[in-house]
Amino acid sequence: MKRSAAMLMALTGTLLCVLSSAEAFTLDIFGNANMDDTIDENDAVFVQEIINGTNNPTELADANYDGEIDEKDIAQIELIIRGEEENLTIMQDIQPHTSPSATREPVTVSIPIKSIAALGGTYGPEMLCVLGEADKIVAIVEEGKKRGEYADYVKDTPAVGTTTEWDMERILEIKPDIVLAYAVYDYSSQRTVLSDAGIKLVQMNFHVPKTYSSEVKKLGWLLNKKERAEELIDFEEEHLNFINDRVKGLNKEQKPRVYAESYKDLQYGPTSSICCAVEPCGGINIFADLNSTSSIDPEKVISVNPQVILKMTSNLFIPQCGFYAINSTQMDAKVKEIENRTGWDHIDAVKDERVYIITSDAASIHPSIFNSYVAKWLHPDLFEDMDPVTVHKEWLQTFLGIEFKGVYAYPLPEES
Repeated sequence: MKRSAAMLMALTGTLLCVLSSAEAFTLDIFGNANMDDTIDENDAVFVQEIINGTNNPTELADANYDGEIDEKDIAQIELIIRGEEENLTIMQDIQPHTSPSATREPVTVSIPIKSIAALGGTYGPEMLCVLGEADKIVAIVEEGKKRGEYADYVKDTPAVGTTTEWDMERILEIKPDIVLAYAVYDYSSQRTVLSDAGIKLVQMNFHVPKTYSSEVKKLGWLLNKKERAEELIDFEEEHLNFINDRVKGLNKEQKPRVYAESYKDLQYGPTSSICCAVEPCGGINIFADLNSTSSIDPEKVISVNPQVILKMTSNLFIPQCGFYAINSTQMDAKVKEIENRTGWDHIDAVKDERVYIITSDAASIHPSIFNSYVAKWLHPDLFEDMDPVTVHKEWLQTFLGIEFKGVYAYPLPEES
């Protein structure tokens, strides 16, 4: 008998690519003087001790962000605790793809936020929808109009360009309170134009598992959706914890060798969901030593002889995948194409029919779902009581109020 998704919980601990409940995070909002994961009376006490000289100043102690730590900061903390603040200053970790490191940049936002241009691809609009804030979305990007899971929420919302190319004139006409965008792009020039118009640019990444909890919680505080944010965080930790608890005791011999291929054929992308999922799901990534996007020599794959092949895709590469897919024909064709690569019939994964394909929509803002599919593929016996589709259905029903449909992964674990 399969367990319900609500029963799949345990403890987790992974690096970079997945969440870790054991790894505490700081709520990056000014007023969190003691640098924990919330703002409460302890922070007011902490600031008073800074004023008294018995505590050292911290990065977030200047609650009203005026350059001084004084009684006004205690007053701001009290307002935040009561939900009566007129503004919040948050710290953003911004790291464009071209930058070797992140910069921490504060931004002050007027509260309450009434309108948002959700320009962070599909992830920004989806996060706002699951937080119950769809009515605040006044603009999205073209990519955001194509995601079926939340299409009904944004069907009348105007598109104002693409993720990397915004129609600034249109945005200024709409004049949202904030623009919510990715933190993996450099929007310096757009920020200047927006700032001159009194519009704040807020940059967050909801697709990066390592910072997921921190970003979601921070947005929950900005939108006064703290409880809903905690529900999202709990869901992720619950299911990722369950996977980690099952695989953490495996020895090397019990872990299958895995070739994880990114979107493009014979390409490895170390930060892609598929490459990040291998080790946390109990596999050995045969190209783990590659730290940048790289072309893969097919002969090298043959020589290493993986026991499992995982392929990442999206509807840009396979139109019939994800929410709107009406059958698995195109996914099946891609699996067969991989199996038929020259010489690959000698690979164990092909001989044993362990070639799988999964869409990035399965990851989206819920990497626990993506990892559930991968874990089941890598260790079907170990996860006999886990049904990834059940986990996926629960998330869609709980947070978007919709029923599961489409083809996100093929072949489904129970069909393999």
